[in-house]
Amino acid sequence: MTTNEVQLASGTRSNLLLLQKTTTQLQATQLRLATGNKVNSALDGPAQFFAAKGLSQRASDLSALKDNIGQAISTITAADKGITQIESMVEQARGLTTQALGNLGNDANAVKLRKSLADSYNTILRQVDKLSQDSGYQGKNLLVGSGLRLDATDTSKTAANALEGISGARVSNVATADNYKIEVSGNGAISGNSRDIADAELRSGLSNVNISGFIDGNAGNFDAVQIKVSGGKGKDKTFTISEGSETHTVTLTQSQWKDADAVASSLHVAASFKSGTNVSFEVNFDDIEDVPDTGGVSTSVIQKNVDLRLAVTNGNGETITRDGMNDLGLAKLANGESAFAFDSGTARLSIDQRQLIRASTFADVASAPFGAGALALNSITAGTIAADETYTLSAAAVEADFDYTTGRFDTYTVSVLGSSGDPVTINAAATYAVTAANAATAVAVANAANTNTNSVNFNYSSMNVVTTAAAATAAQVAATATASGGLTAANFVTDTVTGFADNGVTRVAIEIDATDNANVTLKLSDGFGGTAVLNNVDLSAAATDLKFTISGGANDGAVLQMDVSAAVTAGTKGTVNFAVRGAFTGQSTPAQFAVRQGQSQASATISTKQVVDGSDANDLAVQFNETNTSQVQVVSQNVQTDGQGLRLDFAQNSWNDRSDIENAVKQLDAAKLKLRSASTALSTNLNIIQSRESFTKEFTDVLTEGANKLVQADQNEEGANILTLQTRQQLGTISLSLANQAQQAILRLF
Repeated sequence: MTTNEVQLASGTRSNLLLLQKTTTQLQATQLRLATGNKVNSALDGPAQFFAAKGLSQRASDLSALKDNIGQAISTITAADKGITQIESMVEQARGLTTQALGNLGNDANAVKLRKSLADSYNTILRQVDKLSQDSGYQGKNLLVGSGLRLDATDTSKTAANALEGISGARVSNVATADNYKIEVSGNGAISGNSRDIADAELRSGLSNVNISGFIDGNAGNFDAVQIKVSGGKGKDKTFTISEGSETHTVTLTQSQWKDADAVASSLHVAASFKSGTNVSFEVNFDDIEDVPDTGGVSTSVIQKNVDLRLAVTNGNGETITRDGMNDLGLAKLANGESAFAFDSGTARLSIDQRQLIRASTFADVASAPFGAGALALNSITAGTIAADETYTLSAAAVEADFDYTTGRFDTYTVSVLGSSGDPVTINAAATYAVTAANAATAVAVANAANTNTNSVNFNYSSMNVVTTAAAATAAQVAATATASGGLTAANFVTDTVTGFADNGVTRVAIEIDATDNANVTLKLSDGFGGTAVLNNVDLSAAATDLKFTISGGANDGAVLQMDVSAAVTAGTKGTVNFAVRGAFTGQSTPAQFAVRQGQSQASATISTKQVVDGSDANDLAVQFNETNTSQVQVVSQNVQTDGQGLRLDFAQNSWNDRSDIENAVKQLDAAKLKLRSASTALSTNLNIIQSRESFTKEFTDVLTEGANKLVQADQNEEGANILTLQTRQQLGTISLSLANQAQQAILRLF
């Protein structure tokens, strides 16, 4: 142990110790004054030091949590801003549905407008998705949910797309897993909308408008038929029949009309389209020109119906059908995408109008008769059908079978050709004789080439419209004339008869005034406005080559030349009557009917399942205390348009149907409620977190203040202490000096 070898006096040592203690106290006071703390280390006060340190550390931890809470508030605020804008977009979409419901007509402009509105609606929904996806903050997005997603399986979509006429099979707005069975049925028989046909007949003056046929598997379509009539009053008429891009034009002349009118008949127009559609109608010029406010010019659009249905059935047995027989606006099957909306999701299929019939299931069937001569056929019943085929009927008659009283032939010889132009058999014969007695009896029309057999019966009263017959000059007139007023019919013999109206009988009356039989007047009238007069004819003896040339009416220009074989007694007045038959030419498009062989097609099923698992990656956990025993979990809200979110499906069927628009309205109303709920949930969490943020800030201040109370020094007290210690130090120095003066006195002796 080291010892001080210098021996200090007792007084000096006491003063030195006092001065050392004062210096130590002065240094400690100076440290407290410099740091502001009365406890600067555990040596200064272990209890206060460690208690203050605990409070400070807790305050520091809460301060860090407050920063995280602030970021959570920003995350929720970003989501709330997104929801506000999405609500605005939903209101905008609702306005589009209102406009669409106000334009529900089936005219081309209304359909086009609704499609445009549907496209705009889809654009808004896409922007809803983009806005929700862009509302994230610092890697968290509270508007996209858990990410759970369901979709159709690839194998089932492939199976659905394998059905002919179907492509792009998918399911949208999937809410829950389900199966969607797809079935096509219907034989593709074509007909016209009865309301549109009635309107066309009323507005155009046409009659017996008929639309028929079978939709073609290569060129078929669902397009409407348009019939345009042009040609003013007293002029020729042109008929333009259109379907899609294909057009047929037929012009009928005034001369043709006069010939038809002469025999109280109508003209016929018929057209066949590549799609399989057949159009025919009767034309009466007077009816066309009598339609008010048209002047003989009009355009009619006839919605085409097709016996073809596409049905989708979900796992609960609910079935939604789009039918080619329905009216526009009422779930009518159409080319393009068809949507079938169920609670579990919407099955969407792209339809190829040309090929869908190939995926159908139907039995053997025969079409209704078509063509200008369609009225000549009554019922047609399909029997055995081995191949699709169109049959063309023609009828001929011989002059000897014509009945001038009824204006019809007693017997019609009917023959039928198949699609290939080969003749087929009718009741086991190449031809068949149709009479009034057997017309209603069903007969077999068979084609041995493809083993087709069909049952047909004929309309005897309409057979003239498809009949052709040679028109020999003399045979045009009835064999026996009739006479009245003392005239003898046998004395009046026709010589030459030409130019009378075709396809009917003209009743010719010749009035004879033989007051002076050497100076006779003969007046001819045909009952159709045609007249001819012969003056100064000598009938006092036999007369030959009395030639009448008719002027006016349907028989204008017709010639009837006759001989009088015996003298007419002077003073005789009477009438000679002849029945004159024109040529029977048949129609340019004869009676036809088609048969279609039945077929069966396999159905397909689209299945949906979960393809992406949900996660809590976008959920926001907000910690409120340093031990994480207090927190709030902000669950991500899915406000995207998918089936797990707002369930806002894209526009269905281009909004052709009221039900599709109303379905969108229902979805929008439900989406608004979900948006409000999501916004409320976020707002509630935001209020909670903001309250905890304020509490954490204030509580941190309390902890900090408490820690400071334990360790902080009183600056005034420490200032006084340092002055006191400095004075004490000075006094100690003086005392030490005085204690050493005795030794200094001894030093002065030397």
